[in-house]
Amino acid sequence: MAGYYYLISSLPMLMFDETALLSVEEFNASCVDKVTENDLEILNKLCLIPKAEQAYPTGSAAERWRQWEICLRNRIATHRAPHGRDIQHYLQEEEACFCEIDTGIQEAFGLKNPLEREKYFDRMRWNVLEDFESGHHFDFDRLCIYKLKLLLLEKWNERQLERGEKNLDLMLGQIDSSFEPEPKE
Repeated sequence: MAGYYYLISSLPMLMFDETALLSVEEFNASCVDKVTENDLEILNKLCLIPKAEQAYPTGSAAERWRQWEICLRNRIATHRAPHGRDIQHYLQEEEACFCEIDTGIQEAFGLKNPLEREKYFDRMRWNVLEDFESGHHFDFDRLCIYKLKLLLLEKWNERQLERGEKNLDLMLGQIDSSFEPEPKE
């Protein structure tokens, strides 16, 4: 426990919509000699896209995340499915469901912009991780939550505005160069 106190105290604060001052690789490297081998194995398995068969210790933040994320993904798939289509073979088995997900799904799909919708889903993820933090100040669950938040931030850091504008300009340039106006009579 004391090892986690110093490790967690040394980590920079994470804020949604802000660039992380630490990469996932740097976080993993900082944990190598400070957490047990079993805990390190769990940290290394943590990801934003959990699998139903990949269980974590019962009651842990990692397990609660896995169950919550599976429920969210199942609800998104169900909402996106064409009316009357059977999608059961696409869904992962749920062990628990969370009431805030259904409300969040309705609000998110009310947004017309797909990027804003994805950001809304990630805000939901961030908020549930904040809820999971309650009562976990310097323990292993806090490290798991930190890594998951870091993964969310890295996901958005990879979507850079400059690169997007450059790609848009490139595509518009290709359209302009292939456009031949009709001859005037």
